[in-house]
Amino acid sequence: MKLLLSMLVAGLLGTLAILGPIGIYILCIIIVGVIFRSYILINEIHKQVVPATSNDKVKEAYERYIKERDAKETKN
Repeated sequence: MKLLLSMLVAGLLGTLAILGPIGIYILCIIIVGVIFRSYILINEIHKQVVPATSNDKVKEAYERYIKERDAKETKN
């Protein structure tokens, strides 16, 4: 069923491209809309997978290194 739907959509888009400037304009609107929606979905997935308050071990190790380096400098 998805294959048939994909074939119909491809046929419709091909027909739109043949119709001239108006068809190409509509085709570009559809493509930009799909790209924009994909960006929004990827952004939402990223927010769920990587929480904003996640602890980054590399960042923690770097901050610990900076504190230890500063502590050594103040001792000297």
